Amino acid sequence: MENNFYIRKITPESAEKVIQDIGFDESYIRQALSKYKFNLYKIHDLTCPQSSIIKQLALSIGADAAIHREVLTCKVDKTDILIGCTDSQLKTLCEKLKKQPFKLAKLSENLLEILNKTPKQIKIREKTFDWSQKTYIMGILNVTPDSFSDGGKFNTPEKAFEQAKILIQSGADIIDIGGETTKPFSKEVSPDEELKRVLPIIKKIREFDKNIPISIDTRHSLMAKEAIKAGADIINDVSGFDWDSNMITVASELQAPVVIMHSLSSPETMQIDPAYEKNIIDAIYESLSDKVQKAISSGIKPENIIIDPGIGFGKTLEHNIEIIKRINEFKTLGCALLVGVSRKSLINLPAEEKEEANIALNSYLASQGVNIIRVHDTEKHFKAFKVLDRVLY
Repeated sequence: MENNFYIRKITPESAEKVIQDIGFDESYIRQALSKYKFNLYKIHDLTCPQSSIIKQLALSIGADAAIHREVLTCKVDKTDILIGCTDSQLKTLCEKLKKQPFKLAKLSENLLEILNKTPKQIKIREKTFDWSQKTYIMGILNVTPDSFSDGGKFNTPEKAFEQAKILIQSGADIIDIGGETTKPFSKEVSPDEELKRVLPIIKKIREFDKNIPISIDTRHSLMAKEAIKAGADIINDVSGFDWDSNMITVASELQAPVVIMHSLSSPETMQIDPAYEKNIIDAIYESLSDKVQKAISSGIKPENIIIDPGIGFGKTLEHNIEIIKRINEFKTLGCALLVGVSRKSLINLPAEEKEEANIALNSYLASQGVNIIRVHDTEKHFKAFKVLDRVLY
């Protein structure tokens, strides 16, 4: 049987290469690609007039929008909306929204910002973090007696220092030091005790390596401040500024990069039937969005903000899986994205058997645009990402 035509689907990621191979006009490629690149955008909590106008305008330009079925009857006060359009259509829609009432002109500005909203590179000591070049590895160093995976293994400065050297030499881009376990049902450790555990190892690492970026995993502003003074560079707050109201002020004053993580309440109570009024992705996204804006308003530079959806922090197994499946949605916030699944309970295996599963999950996360992967075993992940990054970047 004669085969007259060869036809295949092309992925959006391949479109630019394919259009170049075809011999398309080079000067027009960027504009042409905006007509091929199709995206979905969800906008939360619109009024009935706002959503009706957006839907009609979307339809008028060949795009589409889904809203609550009772918008026309006004039986609902608010609705979310899902818009499906190309980049070119989104720009046209935004131009039309500029002329509309009900604060839709402001909404058009926010929508346009999304098109070019990517995290800017930052430099920490001598290391430049260019989020468009590779997947970065954050090596975990717990100097605690009771962490869920390695509690007690590195709770002296000597043991911790030896482990830090292993992490650095096996490919870690950042060393994340924690002096307080925040596993489920754990109780708070005083800042004084945390300082005793953490400061000696920060100083020893800094003597050994002047340039390796060090992150301090803490909820306490005093610990964060003293750690930065001792040689740490990044503040990793698992409470997302909720535990210590002074943390955001300290981060702003020090102009230190910050990791803002989503968590439900405190470690002591977060895993007691965790539940949310909204679906889990909406709840986390809105919380992180508000905290990012608060951080910027407090003087923290946008490029210094890293977000973490908080796998295992006030989430069920189903929540965690949903977050992993939809992790790319958090990229819309325009911040570098960090995720830590390493050896957590969603991987239902003994700790020593979890590494292969960790690498599988983390490779998927990296493929979805996660910029920093937080892990215990840096060597295996370094080898995996060295291959994976050649495909991704």
